Amino acid sequence: MSKQSLRVAIEKGKKLRKCESLKEAESYFLNFKETVLGQFDLVAGESPFFTADYKVESLKALEKWYFHLIESDEFEQLGMNRNDFETVLAMYFGEVVVRNNEDAKWEVEEYAFVPGRYTFGVCKGLVSMAFGNGFKDHYLRTPEQEKKLVVQKVQPYLQGLSCLYGLFEGSGSSLQTP
Repeated sequence: MSKQSLRVAIEKGKKLRKCESLKEAESYFLNFKETVLGQFDLVAGESPFFTADYKVESLKALEKWYFHLIESDEFEQLGMNRNDFETVLAMYFGEVVVRNNEDAKWEVEEYAFVPGRYTFGVCKGLVSMAFGNGFKDHYLRTPEQEKKLVVQKVQPYLQGLSCLYGLFEGSGSSLQTP
């Protein structure tokens, strides 16, 4: 790793959640996830656009709702702002992965470059994907990427990593890996 890359990694790490132990970090992140998803289930229950059933296909409807909220600037009507909703996108995506794959699980790890800082994400086999900033600024994309499905945006990062790339294979989903 170059010195510049190391500096970037350390700066990123300094922005992560600080905890005294792995146990404390696990408690914090798992409670955070449950709180976010519990509140979201209530909000989604009022939406004519989306049902939070945690099925793989629901990711399409969730993203469609997200872009509707962007275009109509209606996040505040849900009692949250865009950043909060983008955090929900990440937590919901992770929960869909875990619920639809018996080998996938939520994982909290200490960040390798900054002791005492922790990441949170989904793991399957030897590969994991952290959701540190949620899907921050998901709507800010080049025209070619605009309104591309969340699952399609994540999958390129997983190409060649068959243990995680096939997250939805065998789950009965109609979403296929490219």
